[in-house]
Amino acid sequence: MKLSQRLFTIASLVKKGAVVADIGADHGLLSIYLVENKIAKKVFAVENKKGPFSRLEKNTKEYPRITTSLSDGISEIPDDVDTVIIAGMGGILVSDILLKNEEKLKNVRYIIVDAHRDLCLVRQTLENLGYDFEKEILVKEGVFYNVMSVKRGQSKLTPTDLEFGYHINKDPLFNEYRETLLEQYQRNYNCNNSIELAHKIERLKHL
Repeated sequence: MKLSQRLFTIASLVKKGAVVADIGADHGLLSIYLVENKIAKKVFAVENKKGPFSRLEKNTKEYPRITTSLSDGISEIPDDVDTVIIAGMGGILVSDILLKNEEKLKNVRYIIVDAHRDLCLVRQTLENLGYDFEKEILVKEGVFYNVMSVKRGQSKLTPTDLEFGYHINKDPLFNEYRETLLEQYQRNYNCNNSIELAHKIERLKHL
């Protein structure tokens, strides 16, 4: 099975032998890849919409190590889940999923997030929940995606890491990503002359 570069990057961050909750599993390709390649011991694949859930059930019915759930976020993940993946959503929704059922994270050692907006909020939420950043990887598929991997522990995020990504300036794609961000910030600044944006532009220029 061939995954997109974004999903492949997410899969590459899962520890071998993990018990995974794939939140927003959609078609189930990532869940299937994880069990087919013997990366995950088992996967709990979650969808909250009936249409995608029907497709998920159909695609995964041949895989006994994948359990599907029509549920919301992490509200029904089993206690043996040690790794949570939340991919393809906005950052506000990601943060809401994590905070609304925080007690479900008690046995979760690793969280992998691919949030498409509000990345600073997501990083702050993960830090506040008691997770330490392991990696943040840039993926370009038409647009840039930031794939974050965290583990239980005390965070070492600097203000720059919190705003732009955990040591993201070491990523091979960072220079191109920075130029894209600068163009976006500059366009927004030209519209509203925000002092906060002006400060962001200066900080980003010096990374």
